[in-house]
Amino acid sequence: MAGWSIGKHRLEVTVDVRAPFLTILLDEEKMHEQLIPTHLLGDYPLVVGKREVLLKRVRNLDVAQSEVWIDGVKVPPSADPIPRHKPPMDGECEVHPGGTGGYRELGALPVAKLACGVCRVGLCNTCVAVDGVRCASCFEQATTEMVREEREWRTHGPLIGVALGALVFIFGLVFEIPRMAGIGLAAIVLVGINVGIRYVKERREAKNQPSP
Repeated sequence: MAGWSIGKHRLEVTVDVRAPFLTILLDEEKMHEQLIPTHLLGDYPLVVGKREVLLKRVRNLDVAQSEVWIDGVKVPPSADPIPRHKPPMDGECEVHPGGTGGYRELGALPVAKLACGVCRVGLCNTCVAVDGVRCASCFEQATTEMVREEREWRTHGPLIGVALGALVFIFGLVFEIPRMAGIGLAAIVLVGINVGIRYVKERREAKNQPSP
């Protein structure tokens, strides 16, 4: 299950490869009007609260996965719901010019409308991240972690395949079984070819997608 906190809401997507459609939950209630085929890639618009959200089904080598985009920005998921905290009474935005972060337009510090659900820093509506619940710093940190995990996932399967192929190849050499050694070597080559083909497909699909 993948989950995203978006403002006051929680969006979760469950994939069962045996089921024809994804299970999409909004605040723990199933969105019956959204029927997205489990094995079909593409972009699917959703409405979360008052926000327009794009659920993307994309290929990660041989695995289809879900992504959530808002205003052209990919939102990192979270294992647990991120709370939307209230700021201190009459608190100011701490990341506007003059605050701890210092960015956006110049001017007097605006009143904080909420606190980051992770670090509790005060935020105005302009400085909150696109998910409506985190500050820019916590959002960027979560994005970095998301990219790292995606890279690990991309390499995990092929590495296991290469390791098993190498084991069979070495076993065949040690016990002088040429056929077994050949099978192991062929497995390594096939994994490499398969990864290359899937990478080309992934790049082609990404290129054909419209710019956010």
